[in-house]
This record gives sequence, C-alpha cells and structure tokens, in this order.
Amino acid sequence: MNRLQLLALGLSLLGLGVSAYLTAQSFNSHIPLSCPSTGIINCAKVTTSTYSHILGVPVALLGAIWFIVIIALVLLDLNWALLPFWTLGLVFVAYLVFTEVFLIHSICVYCTAVHITVLVLGYPVGKLSLSGE
Repeated sequence: MNRLQLLALGLSLLGLGVSAYLTAQSFNSHIPLSCPSTGIINCAKVTTSTYSHILGVPVALLGAIWFIVIIALVLLDLNWALLPFWTLGLVFVAYLVFTEVFLIHSICVYCTAVHITVLVLGYPVGKLSLSGE
C-alpha cells in the first residue's frame, strides 16, 4: 500500500466516522449534537430539516456508505473507479452545501467537516486514478 492509498484511507475513515456519528444521531435523537443551535451555525436545524433525508434515507447514511465504497475501491486497487465515484460524491456535496446556505440558511459544522474531507480526498483519488499508482 502506497502513501496515496494510505492518505485516501485515512481521510475516508475520518469522513466515515463523522458520517456514522451523524447517522446515529439521525436515528436516535438522544445522541447530542455538540454544536451551537442558534445563529448561522446550527447543526440541529440542518440535520432535522426536510433536506436531511432523501426518500426517507438520512443523507448522513448515504455519506457513510459513500466512504465505505471509497475504502473498498482503495483496498481492492480499483483506481479506475475512484475518480468517477469521487466526482459523484463531490456533486452531492455541492448540492448539500447549496441546500445549507440557500435553503436552510444554516451550517452544520459536522457536515462541513465531511464536505471538506470529500474535497481534500480529491487529491489522493485524482493522483491514484490519473497516474496509475
């Protein structure tokens, strides 16, 4: 396993951890969100909005599944599939950021951490996909 694969795995595990926390919280409201609940930074407003589920599935769960697939692709050396799948995730992140900013008018710091992780993951994914490492 090379450094790019390790970086991709580390970032994916970070994103999976945050996504798993948000998923658990979406199924159990007794799990606290350690985030301000007033003003522009309002995790509760974001994670309980109508946009937090797609066809009844929490978007956090979709994120967790996405990170699991990225991990599997890296471990199986399926580098040709990494960039297209990462691009799909990036497009979804763009939709989620648009939704937070322009429709919900609030930002979730945990969601933002996942969004940044997806964006940064583009570096090792791009290098692995395009350089053949």
